[in-house]
Amino acid sequence: MSIQLSYLEEEVKKIYHKLNIETPEDIDLERIAAAFRIWIHYEQRESCMFQINGEYSVVLDARASPKEQWQDFVHELCHVLKHTGNQFHMNRMFRQLQEYQANSFMYHFCVPTFMLQKMQLPRLKSEAIKLIGDTFNVTYSLAAKRLEMYERKKFSNKIYSMRCKTWAIGCQEVKSLFY
Repeated sequence: MSIQLSYLEEEVKKIYHKLNIETPEDIDLERIAAAFRIWIHYEQRESCMFQINGEYSVVLDARASPKEQWQDFVHELCHVLKHTGNQFHMNRMFRQLQEYQANSFMYHFCVPTFMLQKMQLPRLKSEAIKLIGDTFNVTYSLAAKRLEMYERKKFSNKIYSMRCKTWAIGCQEVKSLFY
């Protein structure tokens, strides 16, 4: 069963298609950074993004694992693509909104729904988490959260489909009363 992609999921799919990335094996931090003209720096500090004269740089924590660096890069990529302004000079609630958006983007970009749908996931949750983590090169904690998000989406899609069928049957019964 195919599920309806959200606006964010469609946006992620368009970005990947624009970059000619179709499979998890094609996903590469350096390639994506180059496509968006983002300079990558590795330092022993928390990951962050900054812009100087229209040029973007992302600092990744050199102490983090490659999987954590990938996740941090994608979080910062969201700030590059979607946000403007200096977070230090903005309202706390607006900064929290941007962080929420960047985290949501990170989950969907690191493990895109259009790729996840093509996978045959094991029934055992721990095995599915391991497969997602290994396939998409993300931490198992991100894989677990992403699996939970995906399962909720599939469940709500199933409920919606059942309600639509029930509604359609109900409409047919009402029509038959009048015709």
